[in-house]
Amino acid sequence: MDLKDPAFHAALDAHLDRYAGHDDARALRELAETVAVYALALWALPLAFEASVTATSWTRALAFGALAGLAYVVLAGAQVRAFLVHHDLTHGSFFSSRRWNRVVAPVVGALVSTSPSVWQREHDRHHKDSNNLDRNQDGQTASWTVAQYEAAPAWQRWAYWLVNQRPVLFVVVPPLYFLGFMRALARWWENLVFAAFVALLWWTERLGAFAAVILPATMFGFLVFHAQHTFEGVVKRRSADYDFVENGLVGSSLLVVPRWPLVGRFLDWCLFFVEYHHVHHLRPGLPAWRLKRCHDDGGALFSATPRVTLGEAVRATRYTLFDEAANALVTFAGRAPWRQKNVYPSPTPNVK
Repeated sequence: MDLKDPAFHAALDAHLDRYAGHDDARALRELAETVAVYALALWALPLAFEASVTATSWTRALAFGALAGLAYVVLAGAQVRAFLVHHDLTHGSFFSSRRWNRVVAPVVGALVSTSPSVWQREHDRHHKDSNNLDRNQDGQTASWTVAQYEAAPAWQRWAYWLVNQRPVLFVVVPPLYFLGFMRALARWWENLVFAAFVALLWWTERLGAFAAVILPATMFGFLVFHAQHTFEGVVKRRSADYDFVENGLVGSSLLVVPRWPLVGRFLDWCLFFVEYHHVHHLRPGLPAWRLKRCHDDGGALFSATPRVTLGEAVRATRYTLFDEAANALVTFAGRAPWRQKNVYPSPTPNVK
């Protein structure tokens, strides 16, 4: 299948058109469900934890401890889902009204410390330039080529190497990005809404619960985002050979969620259909709840899209650079910043 064939493009566009349009009633239900679960878990977590600590018997302590653990996991999942609702709001694909998308976005964004203005600016650039090696790729992981890394000044190689160490990129960077970067560049009214939310958390004695959950929620969100564009076989192009449709289909992944009882359903709920990221890149204006059906009904139109499991996503966190000569993602092996640069040849692709 030629992914750049105009006839294929026309067939794909016609299929995507079938799922266009908004559903405000569905949007309201999704929003209400997200906020309700978020609020319930946030309310229950401190109560269950306190009850487990003060319990007079080990059975009660164990029961309330399990309840606290459940509330913790649900709250983290609700934070991930709230971020993805915010993602749709900033794309203008949630409500039919542009005004309502813009009004609700700062409120939902406050639940996950995300600035709509900052996120929209950065994310729109990502959609425009994703996997184009002639454009800035800092909006995604493994953003530099080997040649770019080796040609950079020593301090830049050190900075890139340090940030892309897994404990830094997936543990330190996520909360700093949302609680630091987002707040520093947000507009004043967005910070005002977030400050009001923090004040409410403090007044209701829930600020500690929010702080305890924001780290795993942002870590999981970073892992999902990483899996969407950093995986075995990802296609990256120079501008002269770049094609928007090809990039959507093979420069983005289909994240395969485990189908374990209850866990699979819960992950589906948390991810809010972001697993179908290839469809989203092809048509960002489609509401999230239409992405799965669009993919399922598309059949062969989406047969080229790589399928990535959560296990494969975790293993792919070792990739930090893209080697154009090998046309593959590679690690820092043999390219530590304290070594002399430009002395390590690119691996030679296998030729059959």
